[in-house]
Amino acid sequence: MPFCCQPPSRRPDKGVLAVDSTNQKSTDSLHLSLFRAAEAIVSELGASQLTFATLSERTGVDEATLSTLFPDREALLTAMIEHRLERFRVRWGAYESVLPDEPMRELKALLLSNMSESTEEKNLDSAIFAAAASNPALLQTTSDDVQGLFDILAKSPLGLAQAAVLFFSVRGYRLFEQVGICPMTDTQRTEFQEQIMRLARIMYEQNNEE
Repeated sequence: MPFCCQPPSRRPDKGVLAVDSTNQKSTDSLHLSLFRAAEAIVSELGASQLTFATLSERTGVDEATLSTLFPDREALLTAMIEHRLERFRVRWGAYESVLPDEPMRELKALLLSNMSESTEEKNLDSAIFAAAASNPALLQTTSDDVQGLFDILAKSPLGLAQAAVLFFSVRGYRLFEQVGICPMTDTQRTEFQEQIMRLARIMYEQNNEE
C-alpha cells in the first residue's frame, strides 16, 4: 500500500496516556529502589552476594518479579549502568543549558557535571565496578559513551591533550572520592573545583593568544 494511502494513526486517548505515564513512573521507581538495594548489598556484603535471592530478601520483591524485570544478574548490572549514564547525561545537559553560549561551554559542562556527582551516584558506581569485576564485558555498555566523550575532548577549543589533562584530573579526584580515600575537606574540594575551571579558562585564553 502506498504511504499516502495509509490510514491516519489513531491518537491515543488522554486517559491511556495518563495510565502509561503512571505505569512508567511506577516502574522507574521500582528500578531505582532495586538499584539502591543492589548497591547496599555489594557495599555491605560484597559483590559475590548480589543475587536475586539476596535482592528479594532486601526489597521484598519476589524473585519471579525480579526475573521478569531482569532476566539475569548481568541484565540487572547493565540496567544499573544505563541508569547511571542517563543521570549523568541529564546533569551534563542541565549545566550546558545554563552556561554562556561560547566555545568552551560543552567542555565546561562536562567538567562540572563530573565534579558534582552525588554520594548516591558515587556509591552506585562503586557497586557497579565491584560487581562487574568478574565480567568486564559488562562495561562495554559504556564504550559508545566513552568514544563520544573523547570526540568531545578532541573537538574542544583546547584540543584532546589539554582537555584530557583537565578531564583525567577530575576523574582521578572522583575515583579517590569513590573508594573513600580522598582526605580533602569540603573547603578543599570547592577550591579544587574552582581551580579546575580557572585552569580551563587560562588554557583557553593562552591558546587564543598564540
